[in-house]
Amino acid sequence: MKIRVPSKKVSERFYLTYELRGAQKGVDILTEYYRIPKMKIILDDRKVVKGYECDYFEGIACFTKKGLNKRNVLHEPYHHLVDNNGLEISEKKEEQKASRFVRKIMRKTC
Repeated sequence: MKIRVPSKKVSERFYLTYELRGAQKGVDILTEYYRIPKMKIILDDRKVVKGYECDYFEGIACFTKKGLNKRNVLHEPYHHLVDNNGLEISEKKEEQKASRFVRKIMRKTC
């Protein structure tokens, strides 16, 4: 199964919501679009693996203060999509696809 990139309208709605109402509300737009359970965002340095800016585990995305930015906030929902759709992808491949997913969405909103 391939995860499709949201339309320009949905991508712009994410960005506007992110800017005006915050990261959690922005991610809620994406989870609603993909019809999957909401992903919780936590700002807690202690829950992030040392040397990383963010981490995803079972429906929760944890961010460091430095790591809470649009790119990372868009990156973590990809892992949530993979998790909720039961896809089996190697960790390296999933990271590459998540980065590609972010680039495609960012192109649509610029």
